[in-house]
Amino acid sequence: MKRFLIIMLMFASGFSYSQGNVHVGEILCTDNSFVSPDDFASSGKTALGIVFFVDNTHQHGWAVALTDAGLETSWGDVGSLCYLNSYNNNPQQVNSDTIGYARCDSIVRTAQGIPRDLSTYATAVNLAMQAGSGWFLPSIGQLVILYANIPEINVALDAIQGSSKMNGRQYWSCTEENYGVISAWVLNYDGAVIATPKGTSASVRAIRNF
Repeated sequence: MKRFLIIMLMFASGFSYSQGNVHVGEILCTDNSFVSPDDFASSGKTALGIVFFVDNTHQHGWAVALTDAGLETSWGDVGSLCYLNSYNNNPQQVNSDTIGYARCDSIVRTAQGIPRDLSTYATAVNLAMQAGSGWFLPSIGQLVILYANIPEINVALDAIQGSSKMNGRQYWSCTEENYGVISAWVLNYDGAVIATPKGTSASVRAIRNF
């Protein structure tokens, strides 16, 4: 009877953890559970991403991919505005843009309607989505939130074999800028937000909703 109670308590504890509040820096696993970096090695689970934002439900948010989807690539077509809701050259304004999934979906639909090959029309968007179902290129506001949690993210990435830290690179967002030369917004390696011509090279890191 005592052994049965211990087993039941262990099961209840595990169930409570999987249904409890999600925290920034936890590892999102392929079975949709969340594990702390300290517990990952012994969990027997497969990592999918790292949590970098949790909404007020404490159950949903955004996770970043374990590796870059592209290194030193252009954003895409330098002569087209792929998503009509663009921003002028105002970093304070763009920091509030957190609709990356909707932007990427619209860009894909626009490319299909023209029609254009997404790999050249919006290269960075295409690379992010090639990470798999549900992955997309973050908006600049999402990248700003991600950057604020880089220490926790990199601790988690250290616990996962084959992952790569997010240090020392510029990353494309899906947020475009329409001020003179057609550009898109980049998160700089020092956290600065910069409107950058689409022909410039930067890296791509996908994110996903959970």
